[in-house]
Amino acid sequence: MTIERGDLVTYQDELHKVLHVYSSDFLEIRKVNEPYIPRVILVHKSEVNAHP
Repeated sequence: MTIERGDLVTYQDELHKVLHVYSSDFLEIRKVNEPYIPRVILVHKSEVNAHP
């Protein structure tokens, strides 16, 4: 699965946008439509699903 910056992914059944992809297979993601200050989450690629 190829995930790039700007892609939408599902993490813990919620939609997130990919902010950065690290060469170590980790991603920085941010929840889509978060009403307050957005939190950036660092997760491994294996923990997310690409959103169609």
